[in-house]
Amino acid sequence: ISLLSLNDNAAVAFTPTSSTSVPSLRITPIVKNNNVKLYSTVEGDISTQSEPSSPSMALVEHFITEYQQSLDEGSKWATEFGFAEEGEEAPESAFYAIFRAIRQVDAKTNNANGSSDGEKLFGLSGTPFYIPGYVLAKAESKHQNAFCDFFHFPHLAKALEEDFLDAQRGSTNNRKGWQVAAVSQPTGSSFDDARMTLPQVNAALEAGTVIFNNIGAHIPRLAGPTLASTDALSLPGALNMYVTAKGMRTSAPPHTDRQDVLVVQMEGAKRWRVFTPPTDGDVKPNADPFARGKGEDSLPLHTLLDGREGRLGSELLMDVVTREGDVLYIPAGFPHTTDTVEESSEVDYDTSIHLTFNIDTHVWDLDYLAARSAALQRNKVKDALSPQSENRYIGKVNQLPQNIRSQLMDALPLEFLDIVPSDSPDFMNGVAKQLAARCNLVDEATGQSAELPEASYVEALERIHSYGCDILDVHRDMYLAAVEEGRLRKAEAAMTAHLKKDGGEVSMSPERMQRLSLFRVRPFFEKIESLKKDLNSWCVSGESITQESSASAQLDPNWQFTSPLKVGDEVEADLGGAFFAGKIAQVTGNTYNVVFFDGDRENGLQRDQIKLLNPPAAVEDEFDTTGMTPKEIKKM
Repeated sequence: ISLLSLNDNAAVAFTPTSSTSVPSLRITPIVKNNNVKLYSTVEGDISTQSEPSSPSMALVEHFITEYQQSLDEGSKWATEFGFAEEGEEAPESAFYAIFRAIRQVDAKTNNANGSSDGEKLFGLSGTPFYIPGYVLAKAESKHQNAFCDFFHFPHLAKALEEDFLDAQRGSTNNRKGWQVAAVSQPTGSSFDDARMTLPQVNAALEAGTVIFNNIGAHIPRLAGPTLASTDALSLPGALNMYVTAKGMRTSAPPHTDRQDVLVVQMEGAKRWRVFTPPTDGDVKPNADPFARGKGEDSLPLHTLLDGREGRLGSELLMDVVTREGDVLYIPAGFPHTTDTVEESSEVDYDTSIHLTFNIDTHVWDLDYLAARSAALQRNKVKDALSPQSENRYIGKVNQLPQNIRSQLMDALPLEFLDIVPSDSPDFMNGVAKQLAARCNLVDEATGQSAELPEASYVEALERIHSYGCDILDVHRDMYLAAVEEGRLRKAEAAMTAHLKKDGGEVSMSPERMQRLSLFRVRPFFEKIESLKKDLNSWCVSGESITQESSASAQLDPNWQFTSPLKVGDEVEADLGGAFFAGKIAQVTGNTYNVVFFDGDRENGLQRDQIKLLNPPAAVEDEFDTTGMTPKEIKKM
């Protein structure tokens, strides 16, 4: 029996096939082909003209079936990790199940031999989908699903009281790139003066969305779901949380993300508009397709709404409102924008809270483009795409035909980190053949030939596999540490409950202070940075690909921290012990302002806090601007 009957058809996915007139701005086409037209309104209703037969609807049905079948596995996982006693149920089991469902659907559409049965989930050719909470509740045989009531604003208030958290406030101009700024600044030299407070968060909510990045490593209650997603997918992932006041006309300007994301609405409601990826890469190659609308780049909403005939070539796919317990999936590179302005008074709330689980294949080099780059570097072969920086997603790669670029940026199969390469030669050879096929497409498009043997691709994949497994282990350990901290705090609270009952104050001990997330997560990020450096060293070991001049060899051994910096240089900046990628935005004497890929900005950094990513003597090829107008060249 299908879990998705016509009465439940508000669960939708959409891959565009042709242009269709839209009844109104708030009623948008969700699935359409010769047999079906489905329209989703802000209330989630759908009108159908025939039985659903779209492959996208088949994907949703497949996903819900996999979710139901994964619930038992999720319960066993939750029991094993102490989230529930034997026979009990825990919300963490449902989080595990929903990511296991993603894993199972991906296994059908993205495997080592390249065969595909159905719509793809991930990347620029992926399929977004939306599932109301009541559909998941039906799969669980419950009145409401397990995500409802899991995390509300009082949980955040308690976390602010118990820990040392950091957050940013996002900009709200839907005509400019998304910028973020710190919610709080230290007001004094004491520990309490440096902590972000609830009043500061409330004040920030009046001006924009408050963003808690990587919050699964900081708040113990959210560490369990983050660990569940990591284990179910066998992939290093992260969790962000977004808090928005009701009535915000733009809570997030249009932008794309480097991650494929699964959104779970925790409290309140939020309207989402999701678009197809922009197709202007040929005239704007230096725009990262996975970071459009961030920092200096902009994706004006009115331009996105121009449709396929507009400058960006994007099409509106979904216009839905998520409410508590609802789930929304958005592939990497798909523009989306949000607001909390509702015409319906059906839902009464003060704040909207949603969790965004990041499926980080592109972040951790688990895609074909990264594997190709590693193989070429390792074998000292000049890259026809000649990336100008450490960010391989900008440059000539965006001037490739759209279908080739999309395939090149595809994620490796999710089971990639599950296998042991020496025990699975057929699997590794299958992925290597897929990599070689994509590289051949690049060679044909660029007129250059890498001429690498398949063994070189296997070697690169094995090294990325080792690196990915190490990164996965660090993430698991980081989330397990947060889970353990939560249990320790619970035990300590039980021991000191009598003091609070008597009206006494329970101060934070020095030992407890050292366990705050600010200090707890730092060693994990340091380990991650070390692993990234090791992978880079392996790729470039020996002579340089471009046979750099002897002048390059005479660089200061510590050139990354001593060479002069200029505006536009790709760098990594040290923010409290962890390095984050960005660009030099301004040079003032001996201090530097850095803007990060997500739009955040840090001013007044010293030279020893900034690591230059590329040797200053390196000279890269210029773009071929033949046939381009001056206006197109200016946009590069």
